[in-house]
Amino acid sequence: MAPRGKTVWLALGSNVGDRAAWLRKALESLREIASGALKVSKIYETDPVGPGPQEKYLNLCLRFSTVLNPRQLLDYCRQTETKVGRIPRGRWEPREIDIDILSYDGKILQEEGLTLPHPRIAERQFVLVPLAEIDPDLVLPGFGETVSRLLHRSRETLGPADIREYRLLPAGSAASLPDRLRYVAIEGVIGVGKTTLVRMLGERLGGQALFEEFENNPFLADFYRDRNRFAFQTQVTFLLSRFRQIQEYFHQQDLFRPQVVSDYMFAKDKIFATQNLDENEMSLYLRLSGLMERQLPQPDYVVYLQADTKTLMNRIRQRDRDYERNIDEAYIESLNQAYNAFFHYYEASPLLIVNTNHMDFVRKADDLNLLLDQILKAPEGVTYFSPGANH
Repeated sequence: MAPRGKTVWLALGSNVGDRAAWLRKALESLREIASGALKVSKIYETDPVGPGPQEKYLNLCLRFSTVLNPRQLLDYCRQTETKVGRIPRGRWEPREIDIDILSYDGKILQEEGLTLPHPRIAERQFVLVPLAEIDPDLVLPGFGETVSRLLHRSRETLGPADIREYRLLPAGSAASLPDRLRYVAIEGVIGVGKTTLVRMLGERLGGQALFEEFENNPFLADFYRDRNRFAFQTQVTFLLSRFRQIQEYFHQQDLFRPQVVSDYMFAKDKIFATQNLDENEMSLYLRLSGLMERQLPQPDYVVYLQADTKTLMNRIRQRDRDYERNIDEAYIESLNQAYNAFFHYYEASPLLIVNTNHMDFVRKADDLNLLLDQILKAPEGVTYFSPGANH
């Protein structure tokens, strides 16, 4: 049996050069000694502490388990700093990367070069903010109060420090999604332009783009030739693929681009299931999908792209994908009705419904900008956006 790991909390910081790159490299190195997943805070930009002018820091905290003892962990952190590219300087000088052990499995320890927990945690809001994010109820040995309480006390005594969440936007980006939108799903019937819009949103607004892996379904072409025969295999393959993809994607999410824009939502799988499965198949499908859906994050905002069936068929023919050449108009019409019914009753998140019949956001910059403006407003409730032919 493998030895059980000890839980440790670390703080990372950088204020020289490509700060995001230094942090990424350090995290990659620390994953090599972790027993299981890392829980990592958001990235925060903070003012430097100490004498002399310096650039702002990027800071984060993380928690993981490791089989290394405290001294081995300290040695590994120092080796990682060197491997990542830290140049030795004085105590208050800038740093490419700085890795501090905050706490080790509830131990109190004082040795040469290693004091646990870190003695200055309560003085440093740039540590307390990300630490309280991942473990607000953590009580560090010897401190007697939770991390969130320590942060509150520090703000009362010293005033709130200027600490802001950091996001890496693409070059030239003039706008970003509202901070509250961590997961945006673009939905609509086949051919409406979901994938294209997600790609554009990722490029223009800096969100991570998540694309459905529909082309990897080995039953898809057979399904379009004979829906009755291949419906169940196709549907369950999609269900498992979507579940795995969303789960893995959010587990490995890029901390520097924490907002995800996806060209599908897991809940929409049921729309296709109701169109294609018989009663017995649907019963089994609902049991499977219900177990999976409870384990996945839900979108904070959904954009439903609408188009009439004639428009959808024209767009499908124009892109001319091999496996879509056998799609018949009656099937697209039934999907269109099912999508409209689904979103008519949808209440799980704010919803923007966009009629795209008279929009061409792929080729017309004005149409894209018009749509982006609507998405960025992100109001609560349900919003309808239907630009006319002469907008």
